[in-house]
Amino acid sequence: MFQQFLQIGKRMMAETDVHRVLTVAMDGTIELSGAERGMIILFDKDGETRFETARNLKKEEIDHPEFEVSRTIINKVKSEGTPVCLRNALEDPALRKSTSAARLKLLSVICLPLRYEEKIFGVVYLDNRTVRGIFAAETGAFMQEFADFISLAAHRALEQKCLRNHVHALEGELRGKYKFEAIIGHHPKMVAILKLVAQVADTDATVLIQGESGTGKELIAQALHYNSRRRNHPFVPINCAALPENLLESELFGHVRGAFTGAIKDHAGWFERAEGGTIFLDEVNDMPPPLQLKLLRVLQTGEFSRVGSTELRHCHVRVVAATSVSLAELVTQKKFREELLYRLKVIEITLPPLRARGEDILLLAQHFLHQFSTKHGKAGLRLSEEAEGALLSYDFPGNVRELENIIQRAVVTTEGETLAALELPMPPAPSVTSPQEKWSSFHVAKQHVVETFERHYLTDCLRLAKGNLTQAAKLADLHVTNLYHKLHQYGIDPAAFKP
Repeated sequence: MFQQFLQIGKRMMAETDVHRVLTVAMDGTIELSGAERGMIILFDKDGETRFETARNLKKEEIDHPEFEVSRTIINKVKSEGTPVCLRNALEDPALRKSTSAARLKLLSVICLPLRYEEKIFGVVYLDNRTVRGIFAAETGAFMQEFADFISLAAHRALEQKCLRNHVHALEGELRGKYKFEAIIGHHPKMVAILKLVAQVADTDATVLIQGESGTGKELIAQALHYNSRRRNHPFVPINCAALPENLLESELFGHVRGAFTGAIKDHAGWFERAEGGTIFLDEVNDMPPPLQLKLLRVLQTGEFSRVGSTELRHCHVRVVAATSVSLAELVTQKKFREELLYRLKVIEITLPPLRARGEDILLLAQHFLHQFSTKHGKAGLRLSEEAEGALLSYDFPGNVRELENIIQRAVVTTEGETLAALELPMPPAPSVTSPQEKWSSFHVAKQHVVETFERHYLTDCLRLAKGNLTQAAKLADLHVTNLYHKLHQYGIDPAAFKP
């Protein structure tokens, strides 16, 4: 019997799906124990039971297993944590008042706890309604050992399921975070940029992103990656200004053992490890000339060699580069290779500074306000008109990153329900941008924010109501007529949300 249980255990461990693990365990246990039927029941966080698998001797699923067991026996094992083994359930004193034992005509029953780290998370339930005493005491002891093995296999599969769910959730979060609609920007320049990003995302063309520090260059690079067929492969950001030349070369292209002091073993660089994915070279303007030549070769031929080796290796990686300075000027100064510049800017994207995006300032401010007020338990916090005016009149030398930091600090330190202008930690430096250079006036920009909020809010209500106008009106706390007029105003079709 031991060898047979061992074979069942091997089959269980070969499975990764929790239902398959328990089905294999159940079929094998029924066959070897002499049981007529068997079930594995798991307990959720609230203590409720879930029949994970219920099988008979013919390896058929049992319909409505919840009506085919003695709850009294299951609850006893769950509460006491010890096995129950009955020769004749109908004669057991504890079950004489149990209607299920009589109704099911139970004879031989064994119920074993599934435990992990002293916590009972389920039971194995076996019965035979034709033979008394089929589960001998020694059989029961051996089967409890096997039930402990089932516990380990089930817990392993449950952990893998949780891990897969977590990974899927993270992948969904990434896709949601970097989908084009999630990138906030209604200014015509940003709209044009996002349209271009959508057009080139699923190509292999190299992209050069230019813009001041804090304008969101890495966000655009991530949008390019996560909206392409490369999304399931690595996205690797490398700051060329943060690493010395020898370390940067090793990180990008790898090295062989003995290539330099401390190189005690071969090391694969990111152009190998990111195979099929995207490498984002931030501040590519700071890349030393020798590495520029090596990068140029990768872009031309897809070939490179590790530090200390002449062996050519091949890679299939998309390169997206970014710079906050003019590479053309560096070419003029002989600090950047001209042919590399042309290889990098197959697609060229120039991000505007935040001060030139007018209405987007308030859109972004509202986004960060909602994000940080929710995070810090201050939901409902809003900006005063004076604060909105102060944001629109400031030039943001640190761009979007500076705006994010300003809003976060203000949310953390405020004690009221409305952020005043004086609570925004902005330096009192005079604006260098004239009012005429702003995209729109304060009131026009504010109206854009309101309309954007309404459009998204009403869309969410329709989605929840599955296109039902009456239900959506209740969710939005609006009269159906008012809701209809607003939907017409924003060009939203309720029929698009019906299943």
